[in-house]
Amino acid sequence: MKLEDLSKQIEQTPGFPPVHLWNPDLCEGQEFFIDREGEWFYNNSPIKNYKLTKLFSTVLRKDDDSYYLVTPHEKVPLKTAIAPYVITDFNFNNESLELVTNFEYSFLINEVNTIKLINFEDTLIPLVHVRDNIKGFFNRSTYYNLINLALEKNNIVDDILYINSGNKSYPVGKIA
Repeated sequence: MKLEDLSKQIEQTPGFPPVHLWNPDLCEGQEFFIDREGEWFYNNSPIKNYKLTKLFSTVLRKDDDSYYLVTPHEKVPLKTAIAPYVITDFNFNNESLELVTNFEYSFLINEVNTIKLINFEDTLIPLVHVRDNIKGFFNRSTYYNLINLALEKNNIVDDILYINSGNKSYPVGKIA
């Protein structure tokens, strides 16, 4: 399938394409990778085209513990240093924390889209459920701004710093 055809098909689909309904053959031999800064690579070369990576972000699927780019005709493995999405901004919307990704997709932290701490390179970092079992991580500036806000609220339990969204608390870091 041509990239232009896929792009037109995705643009005509409200929301995200139904990748969960597509069961194409696995297409190996190509290497997609997203690094710790959220930069996309194809066969070790950076993908500089934002529209292309945004398009790819809409056809992400996680099967078991692996990510894939899925079209009706191909299923290509995608490796990540942490996760596919990068959280680049946040705001509070009626006492709920709204997060914004590097691809302008926004969502609320709630019972489905949660935050948990994971161990990454001997450091606890927050990992966010963005959509459909696909995760995201905070860029540094957004993370520090969120930490500062959480510190102002002084929401600390057992050396873990929490942020509130709705009527629940979610961990965002460990107090040193």
